[in-house]
Amino acid sequence: MSTTSKRAYTYKLNLIAANIFSIVIFVLIMAFTFMIVGEISFVGDNFALFMVIMFLYLILHEILHGIGYIIGGTKIKNTKYGICLEKGFLYAMVMQEINKKNILISLQMPFMVIGVITYVIGIIFHLDLLVVLSIVNLMGASMDLMMFLYILKLPKDVTYSESGKNDEFVLISKEDLSKKKSMFFKVVSVKEYKKEDYVFKNFKRFEISKFSIVFFLILLLDYIVMTLL
Repeated sequence: MSTTSKRAYTYKLNLIAANIFSIVIFVLIMAFTFMIVGEISFVGDNFALFMVIMFLYLILHEILHGIGYIIGGTKIKNTKYGICLEKGFLYAMVMQEINKKNILISLQMPFMVIGVITYVIGIIFHLDLLVVLSIVNLMGASMDLMMFLYILKLPKDVTYSESGKNDEFVLISKEDLSKKKSMFFKVVSVKEYKKEDYVFKNFKRFEISKFSIVFFLILLLDYIVMTLL
């Protein structure tokens, strides 16, 4: 079924399904890795340092999303980054409406660059830390992959926009998208498309949730106490 005018479909992520799927991906890739290279050692003597490196790697994941937006034609000033640990993710957002090609480029960038490619390099050169970081990234990129595969099958006229919430996104098309189902996200609203609804102004280039701030402060305090003991 098609419509005579564009409609905007707001999708909400199913975070429970996404997190379960991510864990399954992690377990499967780790099992495959053990099968081909045997046991791997990646934490070393400094677990705290490993956690810092892993967190920086996940930040790189979001930076690559932003680079993907820019490669696809997004203005640098229209990229936004954030941390929302209570929902289990960091995020990069594009604060302008973009075409199908642009969103597909952005979605696959972290998956390929610091997931697949670095995993292969790590396996070939026996770089255990790089292998594990790549697997963690692939785990985090599992939802990106599901979105990529979903949007790839949609009509060419589809455009993408943020909804204003970090666990939602909007797809715009003349085609009826409401019957195109996914277990990882669902349509929560449909409305007539108005271009002005997807022009974002005066937004913060970076934001961090209150929970995330408290979490980092507790970690810092714990590190200081452990250092002094």
